[in-house]
Amino acid sequence: MEKRRSRLWLAFAAGLICKSGGACVPPLEGTRLESPRHVLVFKSAPIAVSEHFSLEIAACAKSGAAPESLKVDAHMPEHRHGMNYAPAVKALGPGRWRAEGLLFHMPGKWEFVFEIATAGTTDRLAHPIVLSQFSADEVARILQHGPWPPAARRDPSNRVSGHPEAVALGEKLFFEPRLSGTGSVLCATCHAPFRAFQDGRARAFGLQEVDRNTPSVLNARFYRWYGWDGSHDTLWSQSVRPLLDAREMNASAAHVARAIRELLGVEYQKAFDRPVPEDDEAVLVDVGKALAAFQETLVSGRTPFDEFRDALEKNTVTDYPAAAQRGLKIFIGKGNCSVCHFGPHFTNGEFADTGVPFFAGRGRVDSGRHEGIKRLRSNPHNLLGRFNDDAARSTATGTRHVQLQHRNFGEFRVPGLRNVAQTAPYMHNGSLATLRDVVRHYSELNEERLHADGERVLKPLKLSEGEIEDLVTLLESLSPQADRFR
Repeated sequence: MEKRRSRLWLAFAAGLICKSGGACVPPLEGTRLESPRHVLVFKSAPIAVSEHFSLEIAACAKSGAAPESLKVDAHMPEHRHGMNYAPAVKALGPGRWRAEGLLFHMPGKWEFVFEIATAGTTDRLAHPIVLSQFSADEVARILQHGPWPPAARRDPSNRVSGHPEAVALGEKLFFEPRLSGTGSVLCATCHAPFRAFQDGRARAFGLQEVDRNTPSVLNARFYRWYGWDGSHDTLWSQSVRPLLDAREMNASAAHVARAIRELLGVEYQKAFDRPVPEDDEAVLVDVGKALAAFQETLVSGRTPFDEFRDALEKNTVTDYPAAAQRGLKIFIGKGNCSVCHFGPHFTNGEFADTGVPFFAGRGRVDSGRHEGIKRLRSNPHNLLGRFNDDAARSTATGTRHVQLQHRNFGEFRVPGLRNVAQTAPYMHNGSLATLRDVVRHYSELNEERLHADGERVLKPLKLSEGEIEDLVTLLESLSPQADRFR
């Protein structure tokens, strides 16, 4: 008992010592800094380049003594220079000050420096701050491109979306050549993992060359429409399409169903919690749903842009290249790029005329979205059909209300820009080899090539060579620094 009392007394005494000698709480909410002898808090209104601002400051000494003086300054460590103005520090009361007349004359990394003196001793406290070149409105637009990655959500039209057994089956199917009519082509033929899940060709080649470029299936789960023409309204319906295309995999519902029964019957039952049904078309659709469950897991990693975007939101430091920041300013400003390439996925999910010729070959025209809407409506696998697992049809609004218009002729889906540096060549027909070619295309856009009845969002950007390079640097920053799929 005596030992217990002794331990309690020592703990109580230690608490009193800590309370009296080691704790102080400045009477201000804001950014908190601490040194061995002091605690300081400061706050300011939003800081803009070349505009005077003030700081509210509160501090206390851990010894309990009253702070005697405070000096405030700021400088740019990387450039080895400070402000052009000397702030005035006014005492507002015990431990309270207001610093006026500060001005940051250029964007970049600054550092506040506070020197506080108490009882003849002085502490220096510093805090880094990044002054953005972007206005408050521009910052708001940039923040709309995140955060990344978005929260995962199940597809209600696919009853096995998010199920581990279906994901495992879908992965096997993705790399299974015997699903194809010839036994020689697989999904990964065109969607190669080591090429960011596309093929690097101008136009896809399964069993024959087709008319369009292979889009990556990375981040495919975030689209509203699938295919360059949007002829499919779910990832699982889109996954069925190449199986049946004579130029791609040249299979049939009967062939696919037979392959599942002979090769993957056990895996099918684990994924769908039932034996393989006799209805070949139902099996075909389930193959699409398992493939979709796997593809939903293919989400690209975080990028230098994401680190910058999050740092901008928190007003903290990041090593985002100055050229990328200039490119971002063009992207959300004079380039008008973010009108179509909007949000965390960098796409509005809809369709546009890009000024790229829509001839697929001699005597053949690819009408894009115009024909895609027709195919969507006639597709038995769309969200209004019997294979939708969501009785409420909660995701079928677009399919129900999409309107076929003459202006849809020659429109193609706006692709997401994440991982764009790894998915050359570009455009719906793969006609532009590099990102510089794409930026130059929009810089020198021939408005005569835009469809006469189409939208008029696009105008020639008339960028300088330096602006083109800056915009390319931004686009390159939308890819992870290390490709986690290699």
